[in-house]
Amino acid sequence: MSLVLGWVLALALDGGAVLLDAGRAFLSAEDAEVAQNLELLQALESADDLELLQELTLER
Repeated sequence: MSLVLGWVLALALDGGAVLLDAGRAFLSAEDAEVAQNLELLQALESADDLELLQELTLER
């Protein structure tokens, strides 16, 4: 589990783009699934941020 936390920290530092692509070969199936779910959560968070920004822009 500490390996997963290490990867999460590393992914957080660069946004995950480079490390995720290079690191998947070394991840177990379970760890790869966690990384994939993290990517999905980050994409959903970005979409929510964009939606909020659009709502604020329309209110002005």
